[in-house]
Amino acid sequence: MASALDPADHIGILPSKAGGGVVTVDQGEAVLNIAASFIRALDYHPPPFPQDVALHKATVQTLESWDIGDAVDGFMKCVDVGVAAAELFYPSHEGMKWMDNVADSILDALTAFQARFYAGQPHLHPGLDCYAAFMLRLYDHYEPYVADAMIMSSCTFINGSCLEVRALTKRVATKSDAKLWPYYVRSLSGISGFYSYACFPKKDHPDVVDYVQAIPEILIFTNFLNDKAHPSFYKEEMDGELHNYCQMKSRVSGHHPIKILQDVADETVAVAKRAAVILQDSPAALKAFKEYEQGYIRFHLDVGHYRLPANWKAQFL
Repeated sequence: MASALDPADHIGILPSKAGGGVVTVDQGEAVLNIAASFIRALDYHPPPFPQDVALHKATVQTLESWDIGDAVDGFMKCVDVGVAAAELFYPSHEGMKWMDNVADSILDALTAFQARFYAGQPHLHPGLDCYAAFMLRLYDHYEPYVADAMIMSSCTFINGSCLEVRALTKRVATKSDAKLWPYYVRSLSGISGFYSYACFPKKDHPDVVDYVQAIPEILIFTNFLNDKAHPSFYKEEMDGELHNYCQMKSRVSGHHPIKILQDVADETVAVAKRAAVILQDSPAALKAFKEYEQGYIRFHLDVGHYRLPANWKAQFL
């Protein structure tokens, strides 16, 4: 009979409910030191964060207008984080978290989402009907290729959410030769295509050719900074989470998670700097990317979810 898997051994996609041991103070300090060096390497200066009351109110009113009863409650819980992300990532724009939170309870609806979306059929959850309608509105604000890429990225995230639930349920062992598995997982769950292309609405960036060569770098920047690396890795290590990118990469590579985090930080800085060089001859696109980069960092510093020590964050105020 097969032996039971240790919680750290299976291929969990996103952080699982199974916790590991609490890390030492020295490890926590090492994570914070890497994060601080990373932030300084990107010449971080806190961007404005006006916390637009009108934007928040408009978001709530839009959600209420969906008229989907209690199904809207999950969206309402995400309003503060969602509005903060919009303001900080895309400050020049005029005026996903819900799926991540509820994937295990609406798995059948999420699994059927893409087939029904492409067929123009009603969805199996009222929130997904509203989401599908909003995705189509991307074509009002982005050129067709860009809107296509953003929709595909959203659908890939839905796939990742479904795969997360299945993998954590089946508890398949991680294979040491699956060297690229951790990054594949990261690329599924990072929504990097959506976030990256969202920097460039057609009103200000009418030609995708002006910035498309920088997209691969921006995708990697987003994948590594979004949720599973740098500032947020501190929170995950303090919680003893076993299934973030650094922990998974550690298991297939044999390197310590702190070494993996340092490698990730170095690569993230490198791709951000390359993206800026690529965009040098497109000033509007470069401005949009730098706003995104700096706002992304501030978001991770400001959002209480990451539980970074106040005295540590003070150095970046």
